[in-house]
Amino acid sequence: MGFQKDDFGERFGAAAHPTRPLVAQLLAHAATHTPERDAWRVELSGGVDVDRQLHWLLDGGLGPLLHGALDAAACAGLSPAQRSALLSADLTARVRHGSLVDTTLEIIDVCERLGVELVLLKGISVSEQWYPQEHLRPMADIDVLIPAAGYDAVEAALLELGHEPLGFEPGLGLQHGVPLQHRGRHSLIELHTKLFSDDSPLSAGTVFGTPMVMSWSVPSRYHGRPVRRLANELQLAYIASSWFNDLTLRQIHPSFLASVFDAVYLLAASARTLDWNLLLDRLDNELAAASLHAMLSYLPRFGIERPDAVVMARLASRQTLIGGVQLALIHATLDRHLIAAKPWNHVLPLPVPGRYSALHQIKKRLARPHHPA
Repeated sequence: MGFQKDDFGERFGAAAHPTRPLVAQLLAHAATHTPERDAWRVELSGGVDVDRQLHWLLDGGLGPLLHGALDAAACAGLSPAQRSALLSADLTARVRHGSLVDTTLEIIDVCERLGVELVLLKGISVSEQWYPQEHLRPMADIDVLIPAAGYDAVEAALLELGHEPLGFEPGLGLQHGVPLQHRGRHSLIELHTKLFSDDSPLSAGTVFGTPMVMSWSVPSRYHGRPVRRLANELQLAYIASSWFNDLTLRQIHPSFLASVFDAVYLLAASARTLDWNLLLDRLDNELAAASLHAMLSYLPRFGIERPDAVVMARLASRQTLIGGVQLALIHATLDRHLIAAKPWNHVLPLPVPGRYSALHQIKKRLARPHHPA
């Protein structure tokens, strides 16, 4: 199955109005590696709105990515304070990422010594795989997946190395234990034993179950150390599902931009080698299918080629949570509030896959495990 070019003619398309939001331009840069310098100069001379968008990018940890994408001419449109903020964000991210690498290598060494299989997750994995430079991908913590049977031994070994529990007890069914912090490195570790908690609709089916995840991970290396990572197909489904899961649990937040860039970089690098048949055969979670459909139909406005019509039709048929109207509403909300950084000031919660499906809400509540008091 191949890819088809989309000519959306949407507000963020390549031929659209030159005053596209900075996030949209940065996504287009990531997707196509085309800086579009002239358009950036127009945007950077836009005054208050651009200042707000810059703050949104900085709050989302994407200042270093923007700093690396802009050339000297484009930066001339920034105020000295704005240029200083981007440079500071870049330098800070470089230092912080060095600490994250040191901690990750320590986790890998611990797991190797204990004979515990480890899979890198989220930012610490995709930053090295897909981003131009690792420090350009923002991350608050280090996420790894290990078998439940090895959890106690790994945690104990990390405690001996100076990591400390963050100081709260996780809720029942949480997918990871108490986060471990290292005060000297300012790093935070989340040891996952599953991708989603037992009370999440995304835990239904087998696609995100630990046995499937471990078997659908691939050998890799991280800074020379042997590790495992999610196969690209599973990685893409996990990014989309985690993205919409975060949007479901919280309102619009700039930190949710990182997942969009993860998907763009992954697809820009490997879309034509993905095994769509394998992914669709294994995608037995309706919410995951809806989330992936919503993301794959959204990203082409930034220059990503969408999968061909056969793939998209099959993906759409795997879910009943979003139809054409709901999909358009989701995309419009993302355009205005996540990409263009407009405040969300509506009474109703965000439109996300399944939110306004009565049947899905009933199923979700019935599926929640009942824990004794």
